[in-house]
Amino acid sequence: MYMAKKRQTLEEIVQNMDESDRQVLHKQLSGVKGRSGGRFTHNFSNKHVRIGVMGDMHIGHKTFDPVLADKAFKFYKQEGVDAIYQVGDILEGMSGRPGHIYELDQVGFNAQINYAEQILNRTELPIFGITGNHDQWYLKKHDMGVDVGEELEARVGHYNYLGMNEADVDLAKGVTMKLFHPNDGSAYATSYKLQKLVESFPESEKPQLVFEGHYHKAMYANMRDTHAYEAGCLCDQSEFMRLKKLQNHKGFWMVDVYMKPKGLGVERVTNTFVN
Repeated sequence: MYMAKKRQTLEEIVQNMDESDRQVLHKQLSGVKGRSGGRFTHNFSNKHVRIGVMGDMHIGHKTFDPVLADKAFKFYKQEGVDAIYQVGDILEGMSGRPGHIYELDQVGFNAQINYAEQILNRTELPIFGITGNHDQWYLKKHDMGVDVGEELEARVGHYNYLGMNEADVDLAKGVTMKLFHPNDGSAYATSYKLQKLVESFPESEKPQLVFEGHYHKAMYANMRDTHAYEAGCLCDQSEFMRLKKLQNHKGFWMVDVYMKPKGLGVERVTNTFVN
């Protein structure tokens, strides 16, 4: 009874909307956002889209480089990028492990989210992002329940939250891009984790492009007809990475995607990595 009444109320609201309001509602519902694995439609062009991709930022850690973030935003504007995609770990978070607090220059959620809001407002380009394991410390540690992505979306008008860990974005008909942020350790070979990710996709779910965060590596490879990227990072090598002898590839991507005619997939890509 309650659900039927609620549905009737929603139907009355939609019926009373003018056409412009209905279009806004339809746009908002074109992507279904969940905890992870959401799918979204961003149809920029049937022929070409130019995107910026930014890896792990770790805003709040002493190694985060705000100068590089500014350089990326300026570069993207000059180059006419259509949108920026960010692959998680925007914030450093608060791990709770002994000594971590001494690695921070922004301590606590309020300080980190306020600084992130300031950084992201240095560009007017649309930003679409997922959250990674560092962001999710505010959600999962001690069951705090703070979703960094939702908070940023509420604070920054051009930031659009696509969910936790991964999201699929249809850039054009027949062209799907996956953003992915895993939660495991680095491998000896830079290419190994990206290779295993692409191998793991069922044929029916294989994207045309995939950008992976978390490892602070930058590389491109074409595997199984998927244009696959490690997204790099916007921070310096941390003490944690140094002591584990892990390289840190600092920089950001600009990728031009050219579509095949009639929605048959990707014809070619051109890649620019700025480090």
